[in-house]
Amino acid sequence: MAAKIVNQVERISPKKCKNSDYGNTYLDGLTKMRINQKLFDFSLDVGGEVIHVHKLALAVASDYFAAMFEADMKERKEGIVKLQDVDVVAVKAVIDYIYSGIITLTAENVEAVLSVSDIFQIVWVKEECIQFFKNNLNRSNCFQVRKFADMHSCKGLQDVSNKYIFDHFDDLIAEEGLLLLSFEEIKELTKNVQHVVKPADSAYKAAINWVKHDLEKRKNYLAELTSLIRLPLVSTEFLIDHIVAEPLLRKDHKCSQFLIEALTYQLKDSKHQLTKVTQPHEKCQIGAKHRNDSFHVFLVGGARGLMTCLKECKVYDISKKKLVSISSMDKDRRSNSAVSLNGVIYSVGGYNMGNLNTAECYDPATKRWSYIAPMNNGRRGCGICTYNDLIYVVGGWNSTVESYDPATNKWHLCQSIHGTNEGFNRATVAENSIYSLTRLTNDNNALFRLDPRDGKWYNLKEIRATSDTYELVSYDRTLFAIGNKDCKRLDIRVNKWEPMPHMLSNRHGFSAVIAAKDIYVLGGMSFTNFVTSVERFHVHNNEWTTDYSIEITHWIGAAAVLSGDFDFN
Repeated sequence: MAAKIVNQVERISPKKCKNSDYGNTYLDGLTKMRINQKLFDFSLDVGGEVIHVHKLALAVASDYFAAMFEADMKERKEGIVKLQDVDVVAVKAVIDYIYSGIITLTAENVEAVLSVSDIFQIVWVKEECIQFFKNNLNRSNCFQVRKFADMHSCKGLQDVSNKYIFDHFDDLIAEEGLLLLSFEEIKELTKNVQHVVKPADSAYKAAINWVKHDLEKRKNYLAELTSLIRLPLVSTEFLIDHIVAEPLLRKDHKCSQFLIEALTYQLKDSKHQLTKVTQPHEKCQIGAKHRNDSFHVFLVGGARGLMTCLKECKVYDISKKKLVSISSMDKDRRSNSAVSLNGVIYSVGGYNMGNLNTAECYDPATKRWSYIAPMNNGRRGCGICTYNDLIYVVGGWNSTVESYDPATNKWHLCQSIHGTNEGFNRATVAENSIYSLTRLTNDNNALFRLDPRDGKWYNLKEIRATSDTYELVSYDRTLFAIGNKDCKRLDIRVNKWEPMPHMLSNRHGFSAVIAAKDIYVLGGMSFTNFVTSVERFHVHNNEWTTDYSIEITHWIGAAAVLSGDFDFN
């Protein structure tokens, strides 16, 4: 019994002891060894200046040196590495960090330190340098920082510096950083700054300042830069007082042509505005002409209930207020998208037991549907529009974008829209650009703009998602977002959404198209009932009217417009 008690007393639990200050002690020890020049086993030769170090310290802190020491490289055998085209002061600063965990960044050394940390693959130091740049961006360094970020593949820093440049562009027009850009850089900037809805006035000022900074060497670039500026969108006062009055432009034949085109455009536009105000009789005649044009709305696919898909198609003759049936598509599909191009109707994607990548087209001449090449990605509820004889599809429960060339029957992937949600997307074309209204991951809606010539998307404006989805159409330089709970419009010249009159009915799952100067809303449901009336928004009168003379049953399908005379019998 006594022996058992003794054995129980002798059982002492193990204790793990940790020296919380050991890391500092270890670093201090390494630093002392370095100061006292003890046990050095490796050297860095930086432009002829030799820095003695310990391999262990370098291998722990730097993936670059760890890989060097693990591999059978000559530097490992010789105990020295030669570093060329690096700043010796920056190398010393990084080596000091390896031994102490401390580095001091300044405006003078941060570029060199980032370069060295990038070579040595010391992530923490590189990230601290990037943050230092972000916190200290200003008018005098933003262009240099952007270029430096591009050289070192620091995309986040490049994006931040780009945003700073666009946000402060009017203040940078005369800055040395802009004036010292290369031609390719000023060319890209002139295009991009207009993509983010900066006035064309600003792009012109920057371009002309750049040319004049070194006139003899740069005057040959004047016409190409001027061709990139949207002169017709410049304010009339600025166009006449500054641009037309510029001797360099007037003396250049190509630039003179650009000026004539801009003045002609604005003269026509002003005449149009004058006609609307001073000639009501002529306005009525013009309106009557448009109303008498033969516009046909093709209503393709859709559903009658939540679990159904349809292949049936109908055509609504706007002028005759008549609805006729045409041949059905080959595939049942709902939440599909449709567009017309060169007299042919295209129905793309949709849903049928999954997102569809198939597409088909209808030729009014043969009165038949036929398949075209399938898309690279399945999509439903996607944006669709045409530009330069190509069909563009945008999003649709993914962020991808594709273009289709009917001449080759091939789809090509374009730049995706990042940050979008798995939800609706609508697209339209205005002023040689594609605009996409879609849902973001934060559940707000956002408007994106694509110039197909350079293939880049730009986020223009977020709006609060009042309606579940919107239809998007364009007229002249105005975009119209038609929702079941609200309607908005945006003048692309000022990039500002403003409210417009609501539809007269409460409907969802409808289609909206524009024909001549009017927006037509067809189909949809209100609660559990189909809405069969047609609503029409008169753009110039700014009012909605309802036509009850025709009944159209159409829900979560697609619609597209063709003009002309057709025999659908």
